[in-house]
Amino acid sequence: MRGYFTSSLFLLIDFAPFIQGQNAEAWGTLNASIGGRLFTDKPFALPCYSLYNGNTAETNEAACSLILDNYTTNAVRADIPSAYLNLQGEICLGDPSDQCTLDNTVIPAPPPAPGASCNQGSVPAYYIEVRDVLDVNAALDFTRKYKVPLAIKNSGHDYMTRNSQKGSLALWVHKLQQLTYHAAFVPEGCSANASVGRAITAGTGARTGEIYEFAAAHDSTFLGGYSHTVAASGGWVQGGGHSVLSPVYGLGADRVAEFKIVTPDGVLRVANQCQHQDLFWALRGGGGGTFGVVLEATHRVEPSMPVAVASIRLPANATANTAMRWIELMARQSVAWGKQGWGGHAAGLYLTYMNPAPAMANLSDGGVTAETSMRAATDFALAAGGTSVVEVLPSYLAVWNKYVLPGALTSAGVIRVLSSRLLPRRLFESEAGIAKVMGFLAAAGELGFDPRGFYCPVGTPFVYEGATKLDVRNRTRPATSVHPAWYDALWDVSTSLTVAWNASYAERLQNMTALTRATILAEELTGDDGGTYTNEANPFTPNWRRSWWGDNYDALLNVKKKYDPNRLLNCWKCVGFEDEDVYSDRFRCQGKLQQDVDRNFAR
Repeated sequence: MRGYFTSSLFLLIDFAPFIQGQNAEAWGTLNASIGGRLFTDKPFALPCYSLYNGNTAETNEAACSLILDNYTTNAVRADIPSAYLNLQGEICLGDPSDQCTLDNTVIPAPPPAPGASCNQGSVPAYYIEVRDVLDVNAALDFTRKYKVPLAIKNSGHDYMTRNSQKGSLALWVHKLQQLTYHAAFVPEGCSANASVGRAITAGTGARTGEIYEFAAAHDSTFLGGYSHTVAASGGWVQGGGHSVLSPVYGLGADRVAEFKIVTPDGVLRVANQCQHQDLFWALRGGGGGTFGVVLEATHRVEPSMPVAVASIRLPANATANTAMRWIELMARQSVAWGKQGWGGHAAGLYLTYMNPAPAMANLSDGGVTAETSMRAATDFALAAGGTSVVEVLPSYLAVWNKYVLPGALTSAGVIRVLSSRLLPRRLFESEAGIAKVMGFLAAAGELGFDPRGFYCPVGTPFVYEGATKLDVRNRTRPATSVHPAWYDALWDVSTSLTVAWNASYAERLQNMTALTRATILAEELTGDDGGTYTNEANPFTPNWRRSWWGDNYDALLNVKKKYDPNRLLNCWKCVGFEDEDVYSDRFRCQGKLQQDVDRNFAR
């Protein structure tokens, strides 16, 4: 199937007018300059369609069969440049007629209706398969000369539509997957005594699952995301990077020691604590796709260690009222669990928590300490007819293979839009605070959110005592650029909506309006000491700069202006995005919805 999605220069010439009328000669010259790694970017489902952008197209039965069978398979989509794990990056969200999708509610997916047209959506028109610095520089020179929008595409996990743009040239960095282990890593330009200890350098396309296995082979534990296809050195770490191990060991942004990046001026820079410190700070939380093209990052890792696990579930037929009582129990236990080092996922019908702290991850006591810690949750679930497993496994890789990987294989191919809010610890330290949290959930229920669908990553660095937290306490610039609320929060409450693959514009607008109402409710709940995880935010958040970065935004903007004064890299509500961009043709797939959501709130 991979071969279908690449194309020759012949096809490039055929499709050259698609991008802002640029001629075939310019694209041909670009293609020659990078060794023939410029390709047309065609929608993932195109082999199943007989019409493409309204014109006759030839179906490919073999390729279509593979697509129908794997439409929601993460690993398949991650390896295809035009495929996105979250479909909002693939479609034109503001124009339901401009997309190329299949019914994602059943697998195999049914073929499209006869006469339906596969339209380009937000899939870039071309992509470069990036192999080295020269590829990036060629793209930067091209977009500088011809004003062609530039996007950075990795594995396609982005919820924010930043890794695709209609009519753009994409830099597909997914092939940069090299891995190197360091027993004692010294950042470039630092003195020999500045070693950060054991570390792994991962190309920006290296996937979390492979890094976990690579780390285990070197008797180490890597702190990463919760899906095996997330690219750890890409937008995950650049946006902050929470993990189930973060309460004890910090965010991914806390642990990264160095970036190798091509900035928009075409210069290859190594950013760390000893050189280009401003860029290093911005890349640790300021968001991907905006300060440059990261080629690799070096992450600190821990020795291999036992990890305690609690997998506690309510029955699938539990009522909404039972789910609300379950959520309240988790809220009441959250301070104690946080101090003990538990992190993971709290949900309306389950919790899956992990804990690497030695007091809990104790192989010698058979998991008794961990079981005692989770007793209240276990008793509630069993009384409701659910199940509970609390155990200690010998390594995080063992935990990953047993509890995470099986459920993370076929979650792709849907339009799932998030809104998240970091809830400060004060809300969990009093009856009044817990009442406010439950009141927020009740209000969200009135907007149509079922508490059984409640989902809350618990990955804040609650007991992590790193330089970042100390700097925040001293009121100096923090060591990372994530919202400071990360370091005084317990929950990252996530509200999500799954939009039907064939939803009308009116339905999409209704969904985005409801999601924005929930966003505003969450902001009212926390006040100024709350924040938002920019990787899992509502793309239509009104006061997004303050909500996503707090007091760090102005400094981030200064870094952006220094390294990219002409905004060669510009994505939806990234640092440097301007209010007038909402009305531009470049962002029309998001801009129309933003304008209509705003009108709904102005009434």
